[in-house]
Amino acid sequence: MKRILTGRELNLVLRLFIGGMFVYAAWDKVLHPYGFAVSVRAYKIIPFALSNFAALAMSWSELIAGLMLILGVLPRKAAGAIFILLAVFVVAIATTVVRGMVIDCGCFGSEGGASTSWLLILRNIGLLIGTALVMLYNDGFLSLFPGGANRRPEPERY
Repeated sequence: MKRILTGRELNLVLRLFIGGMFVYAAWDKVLHPYGFAVSVRAYKIIPFALSNFAALAMSWSELIAGLMLILGVLPRKAAGAIFILLAVFVVAIATTVVRGMVIDCGCFGSEGGASTSWLLILRNIGLLIGTALVMLYNDGFLSLFPGGANRRPEPERY
């Protein structure tokens, strides 16, 4: 099992899947920032005055980190950025669930998202685990610029 979780094939699949999901999720938010800002306001966590900035920062961060993950440009750092975003999303969704609020998560912009729920939190925790695997075990396989990749040691030759 450890060999599968640390393998480069799973790492590549996770990079492409999570990166693709974040690019898809960010695309509509970047094109229609006002709609996403309304979703951010619905959480009632940050002041109204900061909601536009937060919406822009999150959507562009999602897009850039997702593209970096797909292309393999500093994939461990890109996965780290996505990990932080996902952690913020988990906390934000959990606060709405605990407060008894049911709102559209805003996950995919106007394309539609899910209602805030414990199931949505579990989905994001699964994505957190996937990004953690990329951060821990990415070795630069099929990356344009692997950066500080976790290189696999070369076998000893005698």
